[in-house]
This record gives sequence, C-alpha cells and structure tokens, in this order.
Amino acid sequence: MTTKDLTRSDFESTILDNDIVLVDYWAAWCGPCRSFAPVYEAASEQHPDVVFGKLDTEAEQEIAGAAGISSIPTLMGFREGILVFSQPGALPATALEQVIEGIKGLDMTDIRQEVARQRELLDLPREVDLETFATALAAGATVLDVREPDEYASGHVPGARPVPLGSLEGALDELPAGGAVYVVCATGGRSASAADALRRAGIEAYSVAGGTTGWQASGREVSAGELPR
Repeated sequence: MTTKDLTRSDFESTILDNDIVLVDYWAAWCGPCRSFAPVYEAASEQHPDVVFGKLDTEAEQEIAGAAGISSIPTLMGFREGILVFSQPGALPATALEQVIEGIKGLDMTDIRQEVARQRELLDLPREVDLETFATALAAGATVLDVREPDEYASGHVPGARPVPLGSLEGALDELPAGGAVYVVCATGGRSASAADALRRAGIEAYSVAGGTTGWQASGREVSAGELPR
C-alpha cells in the first residue's frame, strides 16, 4: 500500500474506518521531512495492512493545530481510532519498523478501558470547595501541594505532600493506587493545571478552589517549616 495524502475531507474518516493508521505530519520546506519520506514510503509497501497517511501541515494548518504539532516531521499512530503513538523527528527504518510492530502488538482491551476511564474522569467536577476538601482531608485523603518549596515551607495544609508543578510527572508512580487525590496551590490556578494532568494519567484528581490562601483565610490550621526529607 502506498502512502495516502490526507485532507480535512477524509482525515477523521480515515482514522476511524481503519484498524491501524500512521500519519506523517510534514511540509515541503522541511529537510528532515523530505529525508523521512522514502523511509515512510518503503514501510508502506511492507505493511499493506496499515494505512500510511501524510498530512501537509502548510495546506492543512487547522488539523495540524488541533493535533498540537509544533515540530515536523511528527509521526502519529492510531489504532481503532485511538492515538497510541506520537513522536517528532525523522525515524530511521529500523525504528519505524519497531513502532509499527509495537502498535500491532498492543492489547487494545486495556487501552480502551484506559480511554473510558479518562473520559469518566473528565466528566467529574474539576474542583471542590474548601468544605468538601476539609471533609476529605479529615478522612485521610491524599493531598498534593504543587507550589514551590519556599511557598510550601511558609505555610501549607497539614499533611499535604510537596510536589512542585514542574515535578508532577515524575511523582505519578509514587501516588497511592485508587482513591481521589486533592491538589492545592496558592489560589487554585496551578492546582487546576495539575489536576488536569493527573486526570489525563487516569488519576481521579480535584483542584481545591481558593487554595492555601483560602484555607488560611477561612481560619483553618496551616503547618510551616522545611520540606520533609
């Protein structure tokens, strides 16, 4: 199967109507894109069961923007209409082959369950008020404080674990399995971003409206001191 040029008219239907679809986001002025093109074309001949799409980011800027393309070439892989791979850069033939075989070997049952879980989380309220949070805290809920270390040391919700927003991704594996996670910052801005990131990772997370500032203003206790070691 040769590569297929995708446009607004058939982009979505191509992804939804085929089992495995690769999409090469490219542009004519891009040197690495031109270098990757023959590698991609050769792979399309070797895998007739895969649709190899190409999307010109200059001609289809709306689609490229919706996909969050910031560097080209970028290769995305879809299985049963679900995005399962995304990586910028021109891949050598061996790496591209590994990507294709990896997508073919995916257990889609687990992936569909994960996608369904993420959709369920997105339907939940994004934040909770201080009263709801106080009740959860008293019941032993997990609380993350995503402010910077000096902010945390100056005063934080008792029992809150310091995880600066920039370090959140690295702390995901350390969170307890199951149960909700509550996220606080100064007023609720950073905690909202963190809660969204946690939900995308499949974790039930809530941003605390008003944050630590609101917690203190309501007359509730805060702890101060250095970060726990």
